[in-house]
Amino acid sequence: ERLAQMARIPVTQAPTLLPKLQMANAAMFDLGKDVYIYETLLTDIGLAVSGSNQKVCFYEPETLQKTCLLDYHKDQLTQIRSRETGLFTCSADKQIAHWDLRQALTSPVQVFKANDPLLSFDISANNTFLVGGSILNDSYSANITFWDPRVPSTPVKLFENSHSDDVSQIHCCPSAPNQFLSGSTDGLLCTFDASQSDEDDALLYVANTNASVAKCGYFGPDSQFIYAQSDMETLQLWTNDSTQLADFGDVRDIKESGIPIDYMVDFRYDPQTERLYMVSGTNGGDIHLLHVGAGSFEHVQALASGHSAIVRAFDWGIGQEWAVSGGEDGHLTWWSTNVPLASPLANPLQLSSDTKKTFGSGEHGNVGSSNGNRRFSPY
Repeated sequence: ERLAQMARIPVTQAPTLLPKLQMANAAMFDLGKDVYIYETLLTDIGLAVSGSNQKVCFYEPETLQKTCLLDYHKDQLTQIRSRETGLFTCSADKQIAHWDLRQALTSPVQVFKANDPLLSFDISANNTFLVGGSILNDSYSANITFWDPRVPSTPVKLFENSHSDDVSQIHCCPSAPNQFLSGSTDGLLCTFDASQSDEDDALLYVANTNASVAKCGYFGPDSQFIYAQSDMETLQLWTNDSTQLADFGDVRDIKESGIPIDYMVDFRYDPQTERLYMVSGTNGGDIHLLHVGAGSFEHVQALASGHSAIVRAFDWGIGQEWAVSGGEDGHLTWWSTNVPLASPLANPLQLSSDTKKTFGSGEHGNVGSSNGNRRFSPY
């Protein structure tokens, strides 16, 4: 049973819910013009940052000194993920590359190949399978492809019928190693049991969001809940057996409450406090952090002056009191709770063009308690 969309989202202020983050450092991702940052991800060897130039750069946390560069893919990077000592990079070139972070990053140690350009992927919690989602191909099929990590060259099975449009999201369940979630621009959220070979047997639940799914994911102590963000900036919450919990509608409506957001960036779940947070932004580059309740938002804090354009990436160590953001302005910004009151850091948005060329070279009840693709033409 679907819930009625909220007429207006209740919003309160909760500035003490989290330690206050402040801008601590910034760098330019690339010297080239119009290079966007897509994703930021903290790994064992530093901060991995993917960009619209098909490259992944590594930076030292805090100092943002560039350490190395991955230049392998020949088409758009669509997603990066880390797992233990590895980094996985996914591309529209129909490949997922696995990089061993313990070795020199001259070439990937494994390459998983698909028949169609890939938009999304994940690795199971027990590392027994890798699964990727493709675009809608010329045969009007949007495939979900499976690989055995021990045999990367050949897929072990293919699901072709569950989605009728681009598979924009794949998430393996942290608490159920055989289960994974797919989200698609056809509006469906599908939950599968990957241990089943037949697609009909594997499909456990289907939820229809009636909106193109841009991002989705698990949250909750036992990964029992799902958030779903659409490319029309609507937000819904579901149980993982496809019961809808909340339909917030267009989150941009909270502008009426004085929170000027234009889009959602991402979501982060804090397992310590069992809270789900929404990272949102403005077209001018400000970031707003909100706690997502069962039917309301709490505005926690705003991060200003780190960007001058749309923010695409935000990685956040909630318990470690740091965050990093990247945007369409090419800025990579480090945020920390441990910034001196008289920090000498210049505002990166006020740097001269010459300086930019060298800068950085080198609160309510908790839900969760006990392209043609939007990624490339967002908001």
